[in-house]
Order: sequence, then structure tokens, then C-alpha cells
Amino acid sequence: MRKLRLLFLTIWFVGGMTTACYNTKNHQADKGHEESEAMEKQTFTVFDSQNQYELFVESTPFIQNEEAELLVHVTLLPEYEPLKQGSLKLLNNHQLLATVAQPEVPGIFHVSFTPPKTGLLPLEIEVTDKGIPVLFSLKNVRVFKNETAFHESEEKHHEHGKVIAFSKEEAWKINFAIEPVKEEPFFEIIKTSGEIMPAQGDEIVVTAKHRGTVLLGGTQLLSGEPVKKNEELLTLSASLLDGNLNQDYLKAKAAYDKASRNYERSKQLIEDRLITQTEFRSAEAEFRSAQAVYENISRFHTTQGERIVAPQTGYIKECLVSEGQFVQAGQALMVITQNRKLTLRADVPQKDYVRLPSVFSANFITPYDLQVHSVDNLGGRKITFGKSTLDKTFFTPVYFEVINTENLIPGSYVEVYLKAGSFKNALTIPLSSLMEEQGNFYVFVQKNGEEYLKRYITPGRNDGERLEVLSGLEAGERVVAQGAYRVKLASMSGSAPAHNHNH
Repeated sequence: MRKLRLLFLTIWFVGGMTTACYNTKNHQADKGHEESEAMEKQTFTVFDSQNQYELFVESTPFIQNEEAELLVHVTLLPEYEPLKQGSLKLLNNHQLLATVAQPEVPGIFHVSFTPPKTGLLPLEIEVTDKGIPVLFSLKNVRVFKNETAFHESEEKHHEHGKVIAFSKEEAWKINFAIEPVKEEPFFEIIKTSGEIMPAQGDEIVVTAKHRGTVLLGGTQLLSGEPVKKNEELLTLSASLLDGNLNQDYLKAKAAYDKASRNYERSKQLIEDRLITQTEFRSAEAEFRSAQAVYENISRFHTTQGERIVAPQTGYIKECLVSEGQFVQAGQALMVITQNRKLTLRADVPQKDYVRLPSVFSANFITPYDLQVHSVDNLGGRKITFGKSTLDKTFFTPVYFEVINTENLIPGSYVEVYLKAGSFKNALTIPLSSLMEEQGNFYVFVQKNGEEYLKRYITPGRNDGERLEVLSGLEAGERVVAQGAYRVKLASMSGSAPAHNHNH
């Protein structure tokens, strides 16, 4: 049977640091077996000031004139992945004690040194990642005269409580993340539903200029098909009825030819002063008008009929006609959308109507990927809010305009968190950190690099992304933001497993 005792030392540094010591002893239950030698270990957890790296150090006790071995785990944040390439230096007051050229296995360096004297030891660890050195300070690390002195110090700092062991190797294999508890501005939240809609001016309805029969030419005009400006979409064949393109084209060409000849003749007559300026300008105006009509019709006229082209680059939202269908002049043929700007409509219940003037932004969750999107991150803004309820509903709309940089799908119904009112500072954590147990809420707090505590909290409001914490946590503590369920499974094993790394 293995018995685990956990002892914690508090050590502070620039980015924050926690330490813990524990003593693992192996006992043989059967008589005749000798008691195995006790294994002494101490641990340190260090974060850099930019919160881009986590350093977790396991070491034997620092005993004067005895070699101490250290296993240094380097984790990249926020991805929570091991450092695969890089080097490490162990320093004492900037004096080099030892160096390691590369990790023994991804994320883990093995280094050793011999402390020369007892007392406080200002250890530093320099990790080089992609040529950039990052310095970690392990301040107030203590060197003991012997193991007895270490045990006495261990007993003084021993803390009780169930600790959940979850190794770095396990965390590196899954989608795992640790985030600090933040004290930051937090606003009033109105939770409701809404819809993503195309922005006004972002969609163009393509219409027929003349009557005729639709000819698709073997192409399939499907929703979502990309098109470029002036790209031919379809053709309207000429009709034998009045108002078809061929008749208009012939009329426009005849009028243009007649006006052109009259204009050329007028230019000769004005030079000979045989007509007045008024007559010349009238001929010129008639020519310009006929020319404009003719050139406009010529742009779309072919021998098969009228060319229908895309007025803008974008996507086909909907094709409203089919092959062989007869259409009238002005009839809608298809809708083309740029899908660049979108409108978010949030439907607010009447009880929150008085708060609508103070609404200034929103977060929303899309159902197809369950991702949280922010109006602010999408370069959006509040457009307006309704002054009456929507038809046949009891809701008042609030409209936001956003730039579609995150592949949002128009027509999607979304869960909306409106931000309103004035803010106040609050302790917040990622909403994904929250766990529930029979109506009670808790999170997993990182005690040191591989040890966690289950902490019950009182949750407040949330904006779909972050959660206000009313009690149970303090600013600067770190909670499991991703992978909390795996830590929960580890806690259900009944007892913390003996700490062991096999490399």
C-alpha cells in the first residue's frame, strides 16, 4: 500500500508561484519484507510575467553538499502543450549551475546540481524557446543541513485537504487549459434569443429588364455558389411578344443611327452657319440620348437574348427561376449576397424594455458549432432598438451590425447575451470552468503544477463566455478552464495516486 502525504510551501515571484512538498513511502504488507526507502520530493510551480509559460519543477530535497535532481516540466500557454524544442539553464544569482541542450522527452528537462551551503537559495531557470530566453525566478528556495531539518520544515507547512493528482503528461494529451481568476469590469446581462440576418445593402435582387424565357445554359445556380461581378448568370431568350429585348435593341439601334446621321449633318451645317445654335444643340442632345440607350441595351444583348450578369461579387443566396420559365420585365430572378456584413437581431422580452437604451454590445452563441462570438470582436456596433413589439410577438428587437469574419450563417437562430448598464469590477472565470453537482457549483483550483482542489463557489451572471463569481475564489487563483471533466474523473478514483514519472 502506498501512503501519500502532501506538504506545501508558499513561495512568491514575479509571475506568481506555489510550492508543495510531499513524502511518499512504500510499505510491504506481508511479514518478512523490509520497508522500502522513503522517497522525498518537493515541487514548485512558476508562471512567467506574460502568462505564456508554466514551469513545474519536481526535485529531491535541497540538502547541503548532496546532489539534487530536478525534473522541469515546461508547458506552453494558453495551448497547454509541452515545449518540444528548446534549452534550459539553471542559475544561482545569475551564475550558471547546469545547462541542458534539449528536453529529455517533449516538455521535460532533467537537470541536477549540488547546493554548497544552507539557507535561502535564489534559484533561477532560463528556458530558451525559438531562440528567445524566458527567465523564471524561484525565490526563497531553502537548502537544509540534513533530511531531519527538511522533515521539520515540512511538518510546519503541512496543509490538510483532499488533493486531486492530475499529471502534466495526461494534461498534455487532451484539450486542457488553466486560466487565472480575473478581477475585471462586468456588465449587466440580458439573456435572450435572436437571429443572424443579412445586412441591408449587402443583398441585391437581380431582375429581368425585359420579358423572355430563362436559359441557364447547362449551369446550376445553387445557393452558396460564388460569383464575380459582371459574370454571366443566365440568358433571357427573345420573345415574339412586345417588350422583348430584340425589339428594343432594334428600335434603339435605329434611333441611334438616325440621331448619329442627323448630328453629323448638323455639325457641317453649323460650320456653314445654315442652322442656329439652338437647332444644333437639339440635334446633339438627341444623339447623346439615343447613344446612351443603345449602349445600355448592347451591354446585355446577344443573339440568344438578354445576358443577365452579377451586379456584385458574392454568393448566390437564392435562385428564383428555373430553366424554360417565362418571366416578365422587372421580375426577380435571383438574390446575390456578399455575406460580408450581417445584422444580429436580439428579441428582448417586455420586462427588459426599459433597459434597452443602455444596451451597448452583445455576445452570441451559434448552434451549429456552439462557439461564443462577440459583437466587439466582429467589428460590430449597435444600430438601434425597436420602439414597439414585433408583429404577433411580445418581444422588442435590438439590432447590431457585424462584419462576417467568422463564417457566420445568415438565417441562424442564436442565443444572445446583451450587455447593458454600467459596469462594476467583479471576479470572473471562464464559463467552461463551472461544474455542477446536485445543484451545487464548483471548480477545480490548481494548487500546484499537478495537484488540484475541488472548490465550491457561488456563481453570478454570465455573458456566454465568462462567469461572475460571487464567493469561493480570489483574484489570481488559477482554475481549470478546459478539461475539468477529466480532472473530475481523476478525483473519483478514491485516493490520489502515487506521484511518479517514467521517462
